[in-house]
Amino acid sequence: TMRILWLRPSKGEHISIRRERIAEKLEARGHEVVIEDASGRDLLSAARTAIGGDFDVIAGNVRIGLYAGYPLARLLRTPFLGDVSDPISDIESLPAPLFRFFECYEWQVLKRADAAVFTYESSYREAKWRGIDGAKLPNAVDYERFADPDEGVLEEAGAILDDAGLDDGKPVAIYLGILKDTYCIEELLDAATQTPEWEFVFVGEGPLADVVADAAAEHPNIHYPGAFEYRLMPGFLAHADVGFCFKDAEQPLKLKEYGAAGIPAIVQPGELQRWYDENELLFVEPEPAAISAELEALAADERRRQQYGQALQQHAREYSWDDIAAEYSRLFERIA
Repeated sequence: TMRILWLRPSKGEHISIRRERIAEKLEARGHEVVIEDASGRDLLSAARTAIGGDFDVIAGNVRIGLYAGYPLARLLRTPFLGDVSDPISDIESLPAPLFRFFECYEWQVLKRADAAVFTYESSYREAKWRGIDGAKLPNAVDYERFADPDEGVLEEAGAILDDAGLDDGKPVAIYLGILKDTYCIEELLDAATQTPEWEFVFVGEGPLADVVADAAAEHPNIHYPGAFEYRLMPGFLAHADVGFCFKDAEQPLKLKEYGAAGIPAIVQPGELQRWYDENELLFVEPEPAAISAELEALAADERRRQQYGQALQQHAREYSWDDIAAEYSRLFERIA
């Protein structure tokens, strides 16, 4: 049994994050995992936890968890695992000198860490090119949890959607996750106003939560029940016909969850096209008219909708969180 401190960027309370899924499985294996937010003022609390916690291993997740966790681990003479769940390109929008500084620092930390994990194939390949002996541990999903949700979860999620005013006689498009402009939330809201024959459901929290709530109050086919515990996500997806994922990345976590639930995903062209083909994902420009047109086409062709859901479901079967946690456990035990 080990005590593991996992430092991460501060997120909303109910945002689905891979660290929580992995921690659940590690704890089932007998380890104790403490996850601490490390952004902004949270960093002081995280440092106090590290200093007073007598941990066997410290793991730091990009970006701030890695950047602050490494010097903290070295100060405490504690083994350190660097965890890269998102590529460095995610912060390319920073001013060029600042981006180059963080890029250089990040790779130096990963070279010196006792172990390094990469979620994305692109990051893993660059690490190998840089001479870093890391492990590639992709995103995963508890397949059965989404493919065959618990009856109580189905009923609870259904009651929440009923209270939000969902018309279950219409097809349902859903977005799960952080509500911020990076994920084209306002474009989805505009698409909803152009597609009254579809119900749009938003579940999550973030900077645009008030914008979504205002839209839900104004338009009868937009629903924002709020943010909820992760255990209810399979229930919400069971009531949906299609999911949105406009993160331009190799393997967004929500795609695994949509796939396990058997619903097709509308995504934007870009990075995902390197890893999926047009028979597996619905590639649509994140523009209201294009989103609306795709939904209208899906509503008119149930067989096509099912084919895309089944194709994505095959991808979701590839990795389970049990498999991923087993590899993390092996790495933690080796460096401890």
